[in-house]
Amino acid sequence: MILSMSSQAAAFLASAAFGAVLGIFFDIFRVLRRLFRHKTAATAAQDALFWVASTIVLFLLLLHLNNGEIRGYLFLGLLLGAIIYNMTLSRYFIALMLVFLRAVFAAIYMPIRLVGRFCKNTTDAVKKGLKSGAGYVKIKSRKLHSRIKWGHDESKYADRHKKNETKTQSRRKSRGRV
Repeated sequence: MILSMSSQAAAFLASAAFGAVLGIFFDIFRVLRRLFRHKTAATAAQDALFWVASTIVLFLLLLHLNNGEIRGYLFLGLLLGAIIYNMTLSRYFIALMLVFLRAVFAAIYMPIRLVGRFCKNTTDAVKKGLKSGAGYVKIKSRKLHSRIKWGHDESKYADRHKKNETKTQSRRKSRGRV
């Protein structure tokens, strides 16, 4: 099929634009690799997936532009579009994507972090309350245990405690410590 010069120029520009679009999609893969580190096998699988998808889309583009005929100037346009994008806009697009994705991750992470801090503060307060309450229970249980062990009721316990105090004070007086 013979194409006019204007339709060939339009097909060339469309293939150059598609080369730039491929560069954008490849930069998206590069940004995702920077954010999420992968092993070599995963990187190779992503590259293969990228190139298979690119080939399929390129075939559909060629089918649409000139009924599937493979022309050298279309591949030249594809290559030039990718090179021009890579040399001019790629670094700015990557920087913009990194800023955008970090902002999105920060917006997602901040509420999670706040909930985590709230839960941590709450559990710390509960632990502190349980520890102080456990100490209180421990002291009371010792007193109760000593009462049960010696068979004392409240008044006898108080009398015994006063006797022990007076003995201690009299010892201190005799030693000259008062």
